[in-house]
Amino acid sequence: MINMPVEVFLIRGEQTIHLKKAIARILYSKKIEQSKISILLNLSQPMVSNYCSSNEKISDNIMKIAQEITEKVIDKQSINFQTCVTFLDKNIEGNFLIADKNEILTDENSRIIDNLKEAFYKLKEKDISSLIPEVKINIAMSKKNAKKSDDVASFLNGLIITEGKITEYNSIRFGKSRHLSSLLIKLGKSLNANAIMNIAYTKEIEKTKFKTGFLTKDFKLKDSNKNFDILIHKGDFGIEPCAYIIGKDAIEVTDKLLKIVEEVKK
Repeated sequence: MINMPVEVFLIRGEQTIHLKKAIARILYSKKIEQSKISILLNLSQPMVSNYCSSNEKISDNIMKIAQEITEKVIDKQSINFQTCVTFLDKNIEGNFLIADKNEILTDENSRIIDNLKEAFYKLKEKDISSLIPEVKINIAMSKKNAKKSDDVASFLNGLIITEGKITEYNSIRFGKSRHLSSLLIKLGKSLNANAIMNIAYTKEIEKTKFKTGFLTKDFKLKDSNKNFDILIHKGDFGIEPCAYIIGKDAIEVTDKLLKIVEEVKK
């Protein structure tokens, strides 16, 4: 789940009351309780009652917007009045999407999100207890030629672990995993990597078939060779030893993790 752009209806300030009256009437006609309508519209129940019984004429344009909003409320079976925004400029009104620039679903953003989702489902319910770090475990994937953290998507607040297994995630967002983002931006181009995942460091990792490299205390490459599958940071004061799996995308990183888990178990 990505934090989707928020749909808003921009209307003139003086039309707000008419819009609320129209929404109240429509919702009430759909058997929505007045107590819920009052919460939705941030109005007192007596005011809602007044709106519902009013016969005041409301313009077709406002009624159309009210109908769109109420259909979304009823469809989602929730009361959430974040789709109506007043706007002071009288020359602007209509239906828009508002979002951070980096979260607009371009083809590239959609591809990254889908890749991260597939990576999650490959890992879901798999036992990775031997490689879970003390810090949150996460996967990050970058756009081509990423230059800043907003160009990197990851699981918001990391992957959710239950009894040694990855079970869920909150959402997928761009620009949130600062540490993994900075590593990808710093090292990704030279290592031909667009995805990275942090796992716990164990000595057994160095014995797997995967090529391992080492990072300095300030997270720079120690080795001149650039053909790595895993980067190891031995830790420092207040920094947990950690291993980073890298790959061309999140799915490749996930596939490597599952093979590492099997080799570590042997």
